[in-house]
Amino acid sequence: RNSFSNTNTFKFIIEEQLMWRREVALSFATFGILFIAQEAFVNQIRLPLGGFSLILLAALIWSSISEPEIAAVTGFVAGIFMDLSPSTDGPFGQWTLVMVLSCYLISYLGYGDDALNSNPVALILMTATAVIGTLIFYILVGLLFGLNLGSTFQIIKLLLGIGIWSALIAPIVVPFIARAHSIVYSGK
Repeated sequence: RNSFSNTNTFKFIIEEQLMWRREVALSFATFGILFIAQEAFVNQIRLPLGGFSLILLAALIWSSISEPEIAAVTGFVAGIFMDLSPSTDGPFGQWTLVMVLSCYLISYLGYGDDALNSNPVALILMTATAVIGTLIFYILVGLLFGLNLGSTFQIIKLLLGIGIWSALIAPIVVPFIARAHSIVYSGK
């Protein structure tokens, strides 16, 4: 009987590992597509007040509807792609660090709150606020690394612009990210 129990436990562990690999691979592919869209299309559009980051927005939306552990992996994958962007000024790994912590935090704060996850307006406002918070954290980490960030006025203008554009774009992005999340984690 004990041998049978150990065999079932071993099978369960193998199945969990395969499922985890599938989820990570599909998440990686999803954010790879978003990276290409960001670099090929979004970065080519010159919007007033700075524009928006599709990967940042998508990662925070994805994390807000995920468990904290999944959100940390999402932050890692999104951060790697953000570090690979030619428009990144910081050292490689800075966005990865910021995104892992930000995605984990937004998921931790919103995890289990059905009122938040079922209300699209609250999700959009939380995500737009998290975008600004993530950028502030990126700026603080950049200061620790000695990056030249520009004047205070430029930073405030950029933060407000990205926050406004994120709030405007989020209603368009949320349904697509929620559907992709559903496909990856429920297999539908």
